[in-house]
Amino acid sequence: MLRTRSGPVTRHVRPLAMLAALFACLSAPGVAVGQSIEQQVDAAVERLDRAKADHIDIISPRNFERAAGKVAEARQRLAAGGRISDIQQRVSEAYEELDAAEAFAEMGQVVLGDALEARGDALAANAPEFAGRDWERAEESARDAGRRLESNDQNGARDRAARAESEYRDAELNAIRADLLGRARTARDQALEAKADRRAPTTLTHGDSLFNAAEGILARDRSRTAEAGDLATRAYSEYQHAIRLAALADSVDRNRVSLETVVLRDEHQVRRMAELLRYAPDFAAGIPPVMDDGLTAIESLYQEAEGLERDLESRSREIDRLAGVVDSMDSRLAEVEQRQATVAAELRERQRRERRLREVQAMFTREEGEALLGEDRLILRLVGLTFSSGSAEIRPDNFSLLTKVQRVIREFPESTITVEGHTDSQGNEEMNQELSRRRAIAVREYLLSNLPISADRITAVGFGESRPVAPNDTEAGRTRNRRIEITLSLSDD
Repeated sequence: MLRTRSGPVTRHVRPLAMLAALFACLSAPGVAVGQSIEQQVDAAVERLDRAKADHIDIISPRNFERAAGKVAEARQRLAAGGRISDIQQRVSEAYEELDAAEAFAEMGQVVLGDALEARGDALAANAPEFAGRDWERAEESARDAGRRLESNDQNGARDRAARAESEYRDAELNAIRADLLGRARTARDQALEAKADRRAPTTLTHGDSLFNAAEGILARDRSRTAEAGDLATRAYSEYQHAIRLAALADSVDRNRVSLETVVLRDEHQVRRMAELLRYAPDFAAGIPPVMDDGLTAIESLYQEAEGLERDLESRSREIDRLAGVVDSMDSRLAEVEQRQATVAAELRERQRRERRLREVQAMFTREEGEALLGEDRLILRLVGLTFSSGSAEIRPDNFSLLTKVQRVIREFPESTITVEGHTDSQGNEEMNQELSRRRAIAVREYLLSNLPISADRITAVGFGESRPVAPNDTEAGRTRNRRIEITLSLSDD
């Protein structure tokens, strides 16, 4: 605490300095408001990585290197617990350098496009591992092209880009060679150390011809790696063969093993082959005649095998034909089974409906009404549901009949319901029409008040005297025509 003549003064952080620091933080390019300082540094690292993935480090190397340096400084200061404003300043400067670098992206793709494509191919061939010097030389040429592009020297940039493309292609080819031919080349060096050029020259020469053929293929078309790899593998095998022969010749020369021992060992191997081929070898004339007999036996076996293969192919074709017949029969059987299942399901459904209809029919007496089953609907013709003359009020003596109706409706919970009112032909036609409608509505309202169903599931309609079910010239017929019909739609049941 400071003291003045007028008294103590408390030391405070200057408000203007605080505002300036806050403004610098919020105005830094690329810095999102609300991000922690760690998030801001991570975002800068991610943007640097994206720029490198877009080859900005090649297209604009100076700007990219400066941006990378600023990001590295920001990370170091963050790790050391530096001031937030200093870290944000480095992040801001890194973004400015990246903006400047990315400004060359479009032109860089035009000038360095072919070189960058060659660079990708060289990377795919693992050139940094298998052709490190060639790779570094191409990288330097590419970056030199980028630096000339930054200096607005487009002609120089194009020249260096062409050189970089050629060097990347050389690096790619040398990497492929090192990858595919390296093992064979090492085996050749070992063969020469074993003096195979003097002790097994024929075998060594054969290995060289295979090796040179592999190299020639790669020189003409580096995409034929499979073919070149096969030749390189065969060359490796020949070099290993030459090493073994050279070692054997050296042992004979030094009297470590006798020539007779070598010959007898080879005859033993040939005898084993002859025994497998079921013939007795005679080495009196040497190994070649025995081998000739073996080859004859092998040719005979091949001919027999070819005959068996032809017979097998014929049998396979017959099996395929029979399999086709079986598949056709299976398909037809499946169709029959499907039809049977459909018919059985329809029969079960029909039996179920008939059983339910019988159950419903048994609920009503002849005086109360009857249940009629149509294709997709059930009709309850309620001749016993009567009203007083000219009235639409439901009488208590109808409650028991309506209770049975409710039981039927509960049996078909998915059905939609239509209540129809009908009259006889006595009286005025228009009055009969209106009376039948009011009676149908009364039954609908009764059912709604006594059943847990929605109002949109049940409708009411009056038909008056227009749909008689019996003659109107007798009292019995008129009694049947004065009725309520309740139709349940069963299409969704």
